[in-house]
Amino acid sequence: MILNSHGGNDFKTLLRELGAKYPKRWLATCSWFKILDHSTYFEMPGDHADEMETSLMMHLRPDLVRPLSEAGAGHERKSKIEAMQKGWLWAERPWSQISADTGMGDSKAATSGKGRLFFEAVTTKLAAMYLEVCQADMTDLYE
Repeated sequence: MILNSHGGNDFKTLLRELGAKYPKRWLATCSWFKILDHSTYFEMPGDHADEMETSLMMHLRPDLVRPLSEAGAGHERKSKIEAMQKGWLWAERPWSQISADTGMGDSKAATSGKGRLFFEAVTTKLAAMYLEVCQADMTDLYE
């Protein structure tokens, strides 16, 4: 299973290609960051280096997080291409062109405590999912 952090179709394409090459394997991808409703844990929605990601890093690796007083507001310059604005066209974003500080969301409300609560809840859900997958009859997965 691939635990991806992007949720993009690139992982789905990879799994389809691997599935064709290894048809006896069960392959899946999990967007771990979509498991929970972020508004339960965080005040400000975002995309990259936002309150959620910063809180997780403050909990897991605080030594890698710069002081929040140095963080920008997380303003993102949007694409001029309508399909990208609507989310059905995706392309790699050159961070230096879309943000002054590579953040896509305000991280100023991030705390280690929020990161700990979110991490515990996400890992609990992941553990339950792994158990369910391990206990599933792979020859009879569909209702």
